[in-house]
Amino acid sequence: MNKVNKAWDFFIDLMGFRRNSKYVRTYLNDANIKSSIYMSFIIIVLEIWMIIRQLNEYIVPNWSTPEKYGYASSTALFFGMTSLYYLFIMCSVAMMVFGIIHLRKKESDNLFIANIILGSLCVLWPLMLILENQVGNIKGTNVNIITLFLLYFSMPLFGASIIGNSLYRRIKDKNNTALSIAVIICFALVCLLFGIKVGYSDYISSSKPKMITTFLTMIVFVACLLIWKPYISIVMLTSIFIAFLFMLKNYNPGNNDVSKRIWLEGDEINYITFLISLTVITISIYQQRVTEAKKDEKLIHDAIYDHLVEIHNTRFLIDKIVTNEFINPVFSKDKIYLFINLFNFRIVNDQRGFDKGDLFIMKVARIIIKIFGPEFSSRQSDDHFVVFTETLGLEGKIEALNKSLADISEGLFIRLKVGGYRPKPNDNPARSIDKARYACGMIKKKSEVIFLEYDDKMDEKVRKRQYIVNHIDEAIAKGWICAYYQPVVWSKSNSLCGAEALCRWIDPNYGFLSPADFIPVLEEARLIHKLDSGVIQFVCSNMRRAIDEGRPVVPISINFSRLDFELMDVVSELEKNVKEYKIDRNYIHVEITESALADNLDKIKATVGELQRLGYDIWLDDFGSGYSSLNVIKDFQFDVVKIDMTFLTNFDTNPRTKYIIDCIVQLADRLGMQTLTEGVETKEEAKFLEKIGCGRLQGYLFGKPLKLSDFEEKIQNKELKIGKLL
Repeated sequence: MNKVNKAWDFFIDLMGFRRNSKYVRTYLNDANIKSSIYMSFIIIVLEIWMIIRQLNEYIVPNWSTPEKYGYASSTALFFGMTSLYYLFIMCSVAMMVFGIIHLRKKESDNLFIANIILGSLCVLWPLMLILENQVGNIKGTNVNIITLFLLYFSMPLFGASIIGNSLYRRIKDKNNTALSIAVIICFALVCLLFGIKVGYSDYISSSKPKMITTFLTMIVFVACLLIWKPYISIVMLTSIFIAFLFMLKNYNPGNNDVSKRIWLEGDEINYITFLISLTVITISIYQQRVTEAKKDEKLIHDAIYDHLVEIHNTRFLIDKIVTNEFINPVFSKDKIYLFINLFNFRIVNDQRGFDKGDLFIMKVARIIIKIFGPEFSSRQSDDHFVVFTETLGLEGKIEALNKSLADISEGLFIRLKVGGYRPKPNDNPARSIDKARYACGMIKKKSEVIFLEYDDKMDEKVRKRQYIVNHIDEAIAKGWICAYYQPVVWSKSNSLCGAEALCRWIDPNYGFLSPADFIPVLEEARLIHKLDSGVIQFVCSNMRRAIDEGRPVVPISINFSRLDFELMDVVSELEKNVKEYKIDRNYIHVEITESALADNLDKIKATVGELQRLGYDIWLDDFGSGYSSLNVIKDFQFDVVKIDMTFLTNFDTNPRTKYIIDCIVQLADRLGMQTLTEGVETKEEAKFLEKIGCGRLQGYLFGKPLKLSDFEEKIQNKELKIGKLL
């Protein structure tokens, strides 16, 4: 049964009984129009050649004796033997111009006027029958006369279809498929009638008819012009062939020599063979074009639709907004971009699998289309959607979306987060979507907030973020970014044993930028390695300068981000600066945050090992701030463990604080690691830390981060006394 069904499906597809999509139908129509352009050009060349041939063989040699061919004058001879060729040239020129205009995206005024003029000439062409009558061309059998009249009156149909199509395109600024099909059909009709007229006239007037090839040639043109459904081609071609054969076989020459009109069996076989061959060719061309059309349609579909759900992708949405000029002040009024995020969507994949997750996304997409409509709804990626919609009734739509999301979540904790941005005139759609996304990001951690609209405060933050990203290289090159030094002291003597280099950005436009302003931005933009490379160079160059000037120097610890180990070669960067400025490696301490060790463990472990082999001290920064602190000190051997300042919170009121810090110090000591506590602000804290054996201290009690010049001045003035260094 399956084989029968497959065979039937194959037959249905082969014969074209299955309905094609709109895209495939348009593709086939455009292909037919392209064919018409090529064929029109060929016809024009052939007809010019035929006119020249007629001139050379019949008209010029018999110019003084036109009566030899039954014409009253030389002018009548000329017109009578070339009139049909002019008709066909006129028709072909009109078709070629129409085809070129149809395939162009924009139509110029000159081409439009040319189209109207050519169409009008075709409409008026039957007036040429007056001349045909005067020269005596309207003669012969009834069939011959009828064919001539049909040929002439097919021209107005062709011309009218061209004019109608041109006016429609001019008014609507787009093509009309039905009208363009009418143009092709009318052109094919002219070709067919021309072939019948010439072929039949030659057959009845010549003892050795040769012009039947003209009919066959025109049938080839017709078949290639009307590549639609194979079953239509079969019916059409078979009907035409049978009708023409019937005309030829039933011609009665009267008292003439009947023998010359005998239709030979071999001719009939060849005639039928030609029909079959042409039919097979048209079916083959149809199948090839349909296959190509479906491939193109899929490529276009994949380009404008999301790969998972039948909703546009955001790239297409942006293009559509630009194309429809929705960024125009008139169109952008009362419109808003929405960036929709399904917060905590990952739980669906984790608990129910990716297939269920995909199904969930499909459901959400259908809900969004239902609420906001399909035209300007899109999926950006993962669980993110973008919508361009009216502001009218917006709150109700968002509430409906939130309720529907809760209905399909089936008890899972998934929350709707929506950011909005109302575009200003001529706003770039992509940037507008980014602003809506930014607004959405601002409410991720606010469980009670569903919707937040982008405002001026956010705009200023975005501008600052963009400024930081765009000017990081300039800031490093021009010294806007520098390092402030915060003292690190020995707990027993409170004497200076080193300092930590902390980034500061003194900007000519924004003034003093806090690290909280630029470090997260650079990390998100994956540019943080540029900042840290600049700090390394700053520390080493200034240490070299102090040494050359004979001033004392102390070891400096430099912080490295998690991304530094991914975006640059930390070892090479340190070695390059240490060697260039001839700095003892003991004077550079490498601080690695605990969170940096959570990713790429093997790579970071190898890098840490190489740094220790070269002689750098490795410090663990922010110990106790993460979730795997004990695992970190289990897997790595650090020279110093920096206890996070949060442990000193509520130092006076929470007795557990002291016990925990004491345990950390003792644990580090047993593992062969020294300790440093940061965030020390009171003498009581310092005294306690010294008592439990914490070797180094850092905090405002001993000094806030200082400019390099102030730090060096305090050392020079003995305000910071240098103790044991190494």
